[in-house]
Amino acid sequence: MRRRLPMSTPSVPARALIDPAVAGWVRAHGITVSAASAGDLALTGSCGIGAEHVMLRCDATTSLVRTAVAGGVTRFLVATERHVDVLASVGHPGIAVYLDDRGPAVIGERRLQVVGLHADVDDSAGAVEWGTAAERLLCRTAVLRTCGLPLGRISLGGGDASDWVYGGGQFSAAVAAEVDGALTDGCARWRLPRPSVMLGPAT
Repeated sequence: MRRRLPMSTPSVPARALIDPAVAGWVRAHGITVSAASAGDLALTGSCGIGAEHVMLRCDATTSLVRTAVAGGVTRFLVATERHVDVLASVGHPGIAVYLDDRGPAVIGERRLQVVGLHADVDDSAGAVEWGTAAERLLCRTAVLRTCGLPLGRISLGGGDASDWVYGGGQFSAAVAAEVDGALTDGCARWRLPRPSVMLGPAT
């Protein structure tokens, strides 16, 4: 995928690790695994995935966030101020946060490192929706930059894991082309440096 889309990395949902071949590929290449539940965290551990390769999507509970932090997870996707408050309260150094595009606009004075933005992609209309989502995140990146929050990463998730993992590259190639075009146009429009991009199935 990186050949088609510069500065990009893949991610896989934890549930994909039930396939030993996928789990082996993830371990061998240090692929990011997206987790969204205690079961997902347990699965990553049982498959030998290091906590440094896990990104947790925070849910409505606070216990899951605390469990993840205690287990060494440092990357989190947050969608509410409550998520932010819990992560700030644990006082763990090195926590990196992606803001969901439906979440809080600005973190404020808290001990968290905001590194990027995330959007879920409904690609029922085709790969073009990935480009639309990337452009939306770039627009918000430009706004946050004026507020003193220079972000350099975006994350997009959508589609079925089978299309990504077993699709022979056709699905990912179409997505990469749309995102690449959106980034090229958007970065020129808003005078932004090109961000790194993480792409993968819905969590």
